[in-house]
Parts: sequence; C-alpha cells; structure tokens
Amino acid sequence: EVVKILGEHSDEPNPAAIQVAARRHQLKRRAIDSQETPLQMIEKIFENSSQATQLVLPSCEGDRMRILLFGRESIGDWIGLVDKIYVDGTFSLSPGCFYRIVVVLAERADFVIPICHALLPNKTQDSYARMIELIKCAWPAFNPEVVSMDYDRGLMNAFRTKFPAAEIQGCLFRLVKNLKLKLAELHLMGRYRNYDAFGLNARMIVALAFVPPTELDNAIAQLASILPPELMPVLKYFEDTYVGSLLHLLSDGSVIRKEPMFPLSMWSVYNRTMSGEARTNNHAEAAHRRLQTEFGVDHPNLWRFIDGLKRVQHHRDMLLARCLRGSPPTKKCRKYAVVDRKLLKLVTDYGNNTAVDFLKGIAANFRMEA
Repeated sequence: EVVKILGEHSDEPNPAAIQVAARRHQLKRRAIDSQETPLQMIEKIFENSSQATQLVLPSCEGDRMRILLFGRESIGDWIGLVDKIYVDGTFSLSPGCFYRIVVVLAERADFVIPICHALLPNKTQDSYARMIELIKCAWPAFNPEVVSMDYDRGLMNAFRTKFPAAEIQGCLFRLVKNLKLKLAELHLMGRYRNYDAFGLNARMIVALAFVPPTELDNAIAQLASILPPELMPVLKYFEDTYVGSLLHLLSDGSVIRKEPMFPLSMWSVYNRTMSGEARTNNHAEAAHRRLQTEFGVDHPNLWRFIDGLKRVQHHRDMLLARCLRGSPPTKKCRKYAVVDRKLLKLVTDYGNNTAVDFLKGIAANFRMEA
C-alpha cells in the first residue's frame, strides 16, 4: 500500500541549522535536568564545538561578574593586519542575565567586518578592561592603532590603558545624539522641530566638530555672540564636556581651559573629513540592527541570543569572502556621498568664510531626527 509519494524536490541539508537546533535542544534539556546556572550551561554546550568555527571564551570571574566572548578563532590568523576597529555597546539586545552586549568590528581592505560580541555584567571600566584582555587572549596579535567608539568614559579609559599608543575616535552620530538629549532635557525639542532657524542654530553647536582645532576658541566665541539665549546652556554643556570649561582669558586672546571629559582629539572630525575617514560608528549600529532583526525582541533569552549570532555569522562569512577575493565593498548611498563632498569643500575652504557662516554651512548638511 502506498501511503505517500515523495516529490523530487528537496532542500539541501543545512549543517549549521542542524547544529543550532541540536545546541538549543541541549540547552533546554540541561535547564530542566541540572542545577547549573545559565552561564555554566552555555560553556558546557559549546565546549565541544569546533574551535575553528566558534569561540566562546568566559572570563574567570564569579558567575555574577562573568563575561562571555563570542567569535571565530580563525580571526586570529589575520587580526594582526587590522589597524582600525569599531566598538559599540547596547543594552536592549543583551540577554536578561547580562547588562550589556558589545560588538567589535575590524576594518580590512575597506570592508568593516564584525569579529566578536561580548556579554558584560555592567559598563564599568574594569569590565571593559577584562573584555579587552579576553580578546587579546583569544587573538594575541590584536593591536589596533585606531579605535572608533561611543562617548563612554569607561570604554575610552579601558582602551587607552590597554593600547596607550592607539588613537581614540568618537562617533559623530553619537555626538549629535548627545546634543539632542541635552535639548530634550531643557525642553527645547519642540522648538527644534517647529522652527527651522532655531534648529539650524542648535546644529551649529555640533558643527564645531568640523572646525580646525587651532580655530576652535575663536569659533566658539563667534557662535556665542549670535545664539539665542535658550541655546546658551546647550553651548555651555558642549564646551564643558568636550572642550573644557574656560578658566582664564589671557591678554593675547588665548584661553586656558579645564581638562574636558572627552578630549578634542576624540570628537573633532576635521582631520577625518580632510582625509576621507569615517566620522561615525554606523557599521556597529548596523550590526546591532541585524541582530535585533534576528532576535525579534529586546533582551532575548540565552538560546535565542546564540541562535541569532549563528544565523548572522553566515552573512559575515560571506562579507569576509568578498574581501578576500578582492571584490569592492558596497558603495555609499549617493545622497551621503554628495553630503561628504559638500562637507569636504566647506572644511577645505574654512579660511574663506567667517566662523559663523562656516558653522551654518555645516549645520545645513545634517539633521537631528526629532
């Protein structure tokens, strides 16, 4: 008796999907049958994985302060060739038993490739330092010359301590976001949204990041002379946090300032604009969005988190393969390329305009989404 006739079509086997399903089943079974903590379960499940394919490296701290690092051991074969990395953390994607997830990306031949994710118990400098030590333990040749990151003092100080010769670059997008938060704190976002002139004036404060460093004090003074009174507290916040509070005005017009929270070398994008370097950490933001799409929820549980990492790894392997065979990276969107050319022209011609006109020109080329 014929019960069912099978058609000729069948999907190709997917070893990765089979492995993911098996790992997930093991995690669920251990959760039911054992008294292990979630972190202990993860380590046990992954300890037999192919180390050429997947690396899960725990720190040696107690369970509450444990850090987990996810990546490919094979990255160690070429990580020594990498000069620039991008680092960014987020709270919403971390599993419930961790406070933060940090993604590290490496720039190689104009490609920017995620190389590892770290789950951290908090965002202290000590935890960031231990994360860096884990990365160095996994890949001893890891020695970046440039590190692009968010404005996080703990993260900044940890990388400064571990790599004192490295250049620390702040993300312009996050600088804009911080200013937007300050506007919201002062209840000024309504005016920003509804009055174009006010919005332009607000963005002129962030546009100070494009001013030649030697001209910054003069640009701040000129900007202060034309800003509406409501924006003066925002300018003071920017000055105190990123430039340094004014201590003394000398007879020759020069100024002495207090040490800022974030140094000029970190947030100024003047040299980066002149040399065509990236001004933002958008590659890291894109990596977070990709994971968010895979998870489908904030704060996924541990096995959903691991499943998501495994699924996005295929895309990253393809990205690395394109890089290795000499393919060009994806072109920048045309509208952003046009903005880049405008910004470069403005920065190059800085001496041909007043500081106020320069800041207006820069501010006209970006928005703070309200």
